Amino acid sequence: MKVRRTLRLISLVMLIVAVVFVFCALSNPALGKVIYIGTFEFGPDLWRVCYAIYAIVMVALFGISFFVKDKK
Repeated sequence: MKVRRTLRLISLVMLIVAVVFVFCALSNPALGKVIYIGTFEFGPDLWRVCYAIYAIVMVALFGISFFVKDKK
């Protein structure tokens, strides 16, 4: 299998896993819980930002896989 095709397949699987993870995480009732790290409050809004960043990174990896050139 070519490198380009392998990377596309891996990135597609990672993208699907990311979408399922973000969907499950946002529908989780524990998302409303707050975690305290010292005096810093890590609440639901920050969790949503983390999930959005994760999904954006996975979409970017999938997109980048189309620009990888095969080794000759």
